[in-house]
Amino acid sequence: MSDHESDTEDLFASPSAKPISREPPSRPKTPSNPPSNRYDDSEESREANLRRELEGVRNINELIEGVVGTLERAKGNMHTVSNTVNTASTLLNTWTRILSQTEHNQRLILNPSWKGASQDLAEAEAEAQQKAREAERRAAEDERRRAEAKRRQEEEQRQREAAASGRSSTSTRGTTRGTRSVDLHPQQTQARRLRLEVHQELVEGF
Repeated sequence: MSDHESDTEDLFASPSAKPISREPPSRPKTPSNPPSNRYDDSEESREANLRRELEGVRNINELIEGVVGTLERAKGNMHTVSNTVNTASTLLNTWTRILSQTEHNQRLILNPSWKGASQDLAEAEAEAQQKAREAERRAAEDERRRAEAKRRQEEEQRQREAAASGRSSTSTRGTTRGTRSVDLHPQQTQARRLRLEVHQELVEGF
């Protein structure tokens, strides 16, 4: 009986709870490369890139300076060449003048009518004097022409004044005469005026 009761109790008894293990909580693993190390590596990489770029810029500057120096040397060489060409041109011109003078002297020596340098100087002086006399003669001729033109102009002015005076005196005398004289006076005055105009045109044409 006791055995049966014990079995019944065992059937209705609640299952025994499993023992709870008390293990410590797991901690996060420490990364092999901390964030600060990654930032440091990125900064170092950026600085390395900047150094490489700076080195490239320096190399380009050195290359440009080399090209500029080459151009400056070429400019100096061109200046030297230009000076050499100018000097050669001057020497060539001098040599040409020497050859021309030599040829002239040779012609003089071979010319049987040449009487020496003294005669050449005398002829040159005579030619200069002749030119001076011709210039004086032309100046005197111009002065004479101007005086003649002035004289003719004064003569024409006197003739015009005399004609005007004659016309005024004739008109005064005509007023004291009869009607027939008054009628004929304009025709005489017109004829005199025409003669004066023809004379003036002839003088101006001369």
